[in-house]
Amino acid sequence: VVKKPCKGSVVKHLQDEARGVNFIVLWMDCDREGENINFEVLDCCMHLMSGGGGATHYDRVYRAHFSAINPSDIIKAYQSLGKPDKNQSLSVDARQELDLKVGVAFSRFQTRFFQGRYGDLDSAVLSYGPCQTPTLGFVVQRHVQIETFKPEPYWVLDLAVLKQGRICRATWESGRSFNQNKVNSLVIKCREADPPCKARVTSVVSKDKKQGRPTPMNTVALLKACSKALGIGPHAAMQTAERLYLSGYLSYPRTESTAYPKSFDIAGTLRQQAGDNRWGSYVRDLLSEGHNKSKGGVDMGDHPPITPCRAAGPHELSGDMGRIYDLVVRHFIASVSHDAVWRSTRVKLELDTLGDQGKFTISGKKLSSPGFLAIVLYKQYGDEAGDSKDGEDDEEERELPDFTEGEEIPLFTSSSGSSRVAVAPGVPTWATLDVKERMTTPPTHLTESELISLMEKHGIGTDASIPTHIENILKRNYSELIPGRKLCPSKLGLVLAQGYHLIDDSLVLPKIRSDIEGECNKIAKGLADKCEVIKKAIDIFEGKFDFFVKNINKMDILFGSSFSQLQDIGTPFTRCGLTRRYLMYINGPPPRLYNKYTETVYPLPAGGVIKQWTGRKCSAPDCNFELCLYSVGAPPRTFPLCPYCFNHPQKEWGKIPGEDEFSNEVPEDSVDREDEAKERKFRRLGGRSLILECPHPDGHPLIEDLTVSPDPDSDGVLILDPHFGPKWRLCSTRDPTIVHLPKEVHKVTILDRTEDVLGCHYMQIEFDAEKSPLEDGKVKYTSCFPTDDLMQNLVRVHRGSERLNASGRGRGGR
Repeated sequence: VVKKPCKGSVVKHLQDEARGVNFIVLWMDCDREGENINFEVLDCCMHLMSGGGGATHYDRVYRAHFSAINPSDIIKAYQSLGKPDKNQSLSVDARQELDLKVGVAFSRFQTRFFQGRYGDLDSAVLSYGPCQTPTLGFVVQRHVQIETFKPEPYWVLDLAVLKQGRICRATWESGRSFNQNKVNSLVIKCREADPPCKARVTSVVSKDKKQGRPTPMNTVALLKACSKALGIGPHAAMQTAERLYLSGYLSYPRTESTAYPKSFDIAGTLRQQAGDNRWGSYVRDLLSEGHNKSKGGVDMGDHPPITPCRAAGPHELSGDMGRIYDLVVRHFIASVSHDAVWRSTRVKLELDTLGDQGKFTISGKKLSSPGFLAIVLYKQYGDEAGDSKDGEDDEEERELPDFTEGEEIPLFTSSSGSSRVAVAPGVPTWATLDVKERMTTPPTHLTESELISLMEKHGIGTDASIPTHIENILKRNYSELIPGRKLCPSKLGLVLAQGYHLIDDSLVLPKIRSDIEGECNKIAKGLADKCEVIKKAIDIFEGKFDFFVKNINKMDILFGSSFSQLQDIGTPFTRCGLTRRYLMYINGPPPRLYNKYTETVYPLPAGGVIKQWTGRKCSAPDCNFELCLYSVGAPPRTFPLCPYCFNHPQKEWGKIPGEDEFSNEVPEDSVDREDEAKERKFRRLGGRSLILECPHPDGHPLIEDLTVSPDPDSDGVLILDPHFGPKWRLCSTRDPTIVHLPKEVHKVTILDRTEDVLGCHYMQIEFDAEKSPLEDGKVKYTSCFPTDDLMQNLVRVHRGSERLNASGRGRGGR
């Protein structure tokens, strides 16, 4: 693995600052990734310290450990400098190397295999990742459970009690029954009872129950809370939290700790918030009464939980920054507040006629002391807010009427013969019994919060990388976000995950990745050797890769049943120069032409509009392909496009549009040229051929035949617009420049004659007889445009945009 700096300017700046220094103090984020960056910085700078050498200066390198960017934390960190941790850096190196090698191998193979095989497959990159793919697997697994779920009817006894003007519905303790006759027989038994059946109150229990305050907030809790309470996705939430951290409002947002360290100043942090009009009154009361200790949790020793570092007024932060800051502050205050207290009442009733199957429960609760609920809306957090130990946290918040133990509630039968048991009128307290039919329901799609919990449970990713993995499956079009912040797999994601299961389910299940993460943790603690861990993991995945390659056709069968074959879609467009058969145009993405007789795919440029051009043929030697027109920019500039030459550029034609400098180096060796052509084809099949200029080099015969002048504002040329009137104009091949010829021009013909120095063609221009600007009423005029003062004064130059005008629906944020 070769490491290269992404930003050379940053490296140069670091080296300039480090040259000749006596000491280096590293102030990177205090996590494993931060330790890894520490050693990347040292690799750039340590050899430039005073005294020469390199590693010998390690005794003059120090590491600052801090969790917030505020004066007190910075001073404290400076006064207690330590050393960078090499083991933590090596664990990151190991994870990165494994993810890179495994991900590139599988992604490159499956992308190349499926690119161009299906017409409606957006195959820019079919990526595989040791963390990304198990993440997709969780989403697909839940979707399959929903799709394969078969609802079944079941029946329950519904006991309704009317007392003191309120109807209370009791829960049948037997749960439910899938036998309708059994439940109906119970109602019949009550109706036929003699003496008449009554509901007897067997116990009334009222007691205070505490709802525990939330534990201090770590990264996973923050991501889940932002998704559930604020509707902000994990990736956006982490980016916003990092901005708040860098601005000094929050402590470091990447932490696994859920307990405040003993040195943490809870009272001081509360006092910072005492002046805020949103929660200041509550905080002042809390300080005067004495704040509580945080509940449970674990101090992982990396960073304290996420807390506010300084106060921010109601209008100081806006948008998501303000909402997340508000969430963190309220959570912090709640975590050191008093527990909420509910007055819970449970009433048990029995229908003696039915014995053990006649037991019912009515329950309800009423808030008697709000505690932390006064500062945080517990419903935002769902099950994270409560910690009921007796499994009764499903009680409905309601006030029950007064029940007395031993009280009997009449339950009278009707004479109608129906299954409903009716009551006599005029009784102030009465009950009805009914049979309710219901259906079992499938689970819902995974919410972002549930997915984060699964990833944390199975060791997929770290608190720092979990948002990225979720964002990747959305960005790769493997999954989509549906209302309720839920994730539903796309057709592509479903086929990929099922294909992995079909070939080797360990590629999509979390166990292998979890094991690798465990080995990386051992490296970080100095208990395992990096090279041995990498070698062992690579050996495992190498065997899996070989098996995957041999069995890829199993996945191809799934793709074939879900996506359209190229020969089944597309419209006849232009003729192939080799077979004279029509090529089928497939709009994509990416756009391409397909010869169903030879099964050859010709990728086309992306970023513009492609049109037919009435049977004209390419003038390049041995080509003979029919041409298209390619329009790009606003207003659009139009250029001729040969599908074959676009995919097989020649070195003598000049610089290849849309390619970087390295890709423009055409190899001398024929085998290397063929290899490079394949690479270019795969790049373009992957949709990476965004071209906002002429798609052919300026030296291509098509472009040379239309060239009338160099472009003075770029390294391109001006060519005659291939629409050939009625509005005559010249277009720059490399710049969004259009030269409009005068309206009086009736016809323009490109002559074979060329200018000796510039090499551009002469034009023969014909003007309307009644509007000719020429002397003596002449209508024909031969022009060498770059040196023709007459035409230069008659034309109008327009500089537009490289982009086409936007159309269609915009893209909203997630």
